[in-house]
Amino acid sequence: MNILLWVLQVLLALYYAMGGAYQMNVGKLPPSWFKIVPKPAWIFIGLLQVLLALGLVLPPLVKVMPQSTPMAGVGLIVETIMVYFLTINKFIFKAFVWVLIPAVLAAFVAYGRFVLSPF
Repeated sequence: MNILLWVLQVLLALYYAMGGAYQMNVGKLPPSWFKIVPKPAWIFIGLLQVLLALGLVLPPLVKVMPQSTPMAGVGLIVETIMVYFLTINKFIFKAFVWVLIPAVLAAFVAYGRFVLSPF
C-alpha cells in the first residue's frame, strides 16, 4: 500500500505542479477566463496549486511534518473543484472527468496517508 501511495503522490504532484506552473504563466490562459477572475488571482491559484503539489511529496521526504501530506491532498481537491466551478459556463461531463479523476486520486492519497498507511 505504501508503494502505491508514493506512486500516486509523485504522479499527482507532477500533474498539479505542471498545471500550476502553466496557470502562473498567465499569458497563455484563454482571455475569457480573465473576465471571471483577474490575472493576480490566477497567479495566486497557480502558486497555491504548485505549493500543495510540493506538499504531497516534500514533507515525508525530508521527514518534517509528514502528517501534512493528507492536508495537501485535501487542499488540492478543494482547489481543483473550486477552479472548475469558477471557469465553467455549463456542465460538460468530459471536462468534469478531468477534474474528478485527479480529485478522487488525491482523496485516496489523503485517506491512505491518514488512515491506511500513515508516516
